[in-house]
Amino acid sequence: MISNRLKSLVKYINKTDKIIDIGCDHALLDIYLIKNKYINNIIVSDISSNALKQGIKNIKKYNLDNYIETRLGNGLNVLNNNDYIDTIIISGMGTYTILDILNNKYLENINKLIIQSNKDYDILREEVCNLGFNIDKEEVILDKDKIYINIVFIKGKSKLSKEEIIYGTKDMINKEIYYKYLLDKYNKIYLLSKDIKLKEKIDYIEKMLSN
Repeated sequence: MISNRLKSLVKYINKTDKIIDIGCDHALLDIYLIKNKYINNIIVSDISSNALKQGIKNIKKYNLDNYIETRLGNGLNVLNNNDYIDTIIISGMGTYTILDILNNKYLENINKLIIQSNKDYDILREEVCNLGFNIDKEEVILDKDKIYINIVFIKGKSKLSKEEIIYGTKDMINKEIYYKYLLDKYNKIYLLSKDIKLKEKIDYIEKMLSN
């Protein structure tokens, strides 16, 4: 029912988190969380009416209407002043879409972001840290030969070095998968560009992989 990619997010969720799942697609993660009693309730949203309709259908199938509230709309704009939300889940989107969602006044109320991006991870790390968050946990996920990185951001001053912004935190789980991905990407570009700075990155990654 639930993919490994989505299931990998469950470990970051606490019972007391007040969550909105943005871009919930078919609400599969949310149904899993409620059915297995990880949380008591959740707000889910999607900008696609068709996706949300399928999510509503799935929620009704498991009789979870009283626990999962669905809203149609763009990102945090679906929230109102009566909502108490302190945690955001965004999974399976590109970094620029994620950053666009987070560019919202409601972010002031948020203490935790659970984000699963599929590209441009360095930009994601830097920009979200600039919004007043720091990385608490980071994990590389390989699902159906595609790489995703789970990043849990906690509100607070960023402590990341330049290298951690580019290559991930020192405690990143499954970091070797990410390093090999970067190495392959950089090598392909370097063959065409012969860029010296890119060669320095390649040498740095090779050094990390050999440690």
